[in-house]
Amino acid sequence: MIKSDIIKIEFTKDREQIENALKIRGINPIRWAVVAVEKEKFLVLNVSYKI
Repeated sequence: MIKSDIIKIEFTKDREQIENALKIRGINPIRWAVVAVEKEKFLVLNVSYKI
């Protein structure tokens, strides 16, 4: 089953740091997209992954 969530992480411009932040949360993403930036402190991501 594929699940999509909105997830907030610390701001970074580095793709690898974004993917590592997701893996730390136990998420192995199929795809992810930045949907918002909050005051350059947080990224809001739309993430799809298998559960």
